[in-house]
Order: sequence, then C-alpha cells, then structure tokens
Amino acid sequence: MTVLHTQDPTVDAAHADTGVCPCGSGRVYRDCCRRLHQGEAIATAPEELMRSRYSAFALGGLGDYLLDTWAPRTRPALTAEALDVRDSQWLGLEIVATQTEANRGTVEFKAYYRPILDPAAAIQVLHERSRFRCQGGVWRYLDGVIDPPPTPVSRNAPCACGSGKKAKRCCQA
Repeated sequence: MTVLHTQDPTVDAAHADTGVCPCGSGRVYRDCCRRLHQGEAIATAPEELMRSRYSAFALGGLGDYLLDTWAPRTRPALTAEALDVRDSQWLGLEIVATQTEANRGTVEFKAYYRPILDPAAAIQVLHERSRFRCQGGVWRYLDGVIDPPPTPVSRNAPCACGSGKKAKRCCQA
C-alpha cells in the first residue's frame, strides 16, 4: 500500500507540530514522531524508528536525533550539523515490508523526494531495506541496502496477492 504525503518544502519543526506527521501515519506530528524526536518516548519497533528517522530527514534540524538512533558501530563519520541540512523535499513514504524477530528487524521502504535546489526535477525514489537492532530496550538503525533484490517468498508463506492461501497453492502454483 502506498502512503504518499506531500511535504511543503518550507516546513519546519515548529509548523509541523500541529500538522500531519511527515512519516505518513496520518497522525498529528506532536502525537507521532515528535515524541521520539523530543526524547519523550522511544521507538517500540523497527518501523516506528524508521518512520521517525524519515520524519527527521524531512523536517531537517534533527541531526542529533539521527545520530542518537544510529548504532554506534555502523554510524558514519557525519556530524549532527551535516545531518541537520535539508537538501531534499521529502514527498512521501511507502512501507514495503517489515519483519521483526526478537531483537532484530528489517524495514523495506520507498521514500519519494526532489532536490530542493531543483523543484522542477523529476521525483526520485530511495528504495532501501534497512536493518535494526534492539539492545537494552532501545532500537537503533544499523545499515541498509539500496535498491534491494526481491525477498524470496517461501512456498508455505501466505501468498503476496492477499488471497489468504499459501503461495504454493496460489500465485506460485
């Protein structure tokens, strides 16, 4: 299911406090990702953390949050100031798939954007499968694969078409 939220390129965190959250949840920012950005709550699942990180990039000015939610062993040598910069107009987020097993999780997503300096440019897509790990009750982003290959579907798994049948008795028959 595609969730495409048009983000005003001039939005800032103060304005977004009463507007719809950029993460695509449909909730008001103050009741959604703001709680995580302000340290009032922590993500309880990989998808929630991924959505909050998307919102941080979309809003800009949240470089410290992005670094804090990045696993120290995989964190790049970027500064919070470098991550604060909004160089893209983030237009929407589509969650493709999520998986959580114990303290590990993955979220595959597509994030739609345009470069801020070229508003007439075609919409670009960042397609990533991100990995997350939970340690001490805190989820953190590990890394991601850009343009990931399709995940193989087990023949005994529910069919991707949504029929409710096993894949081997439906579209993989």
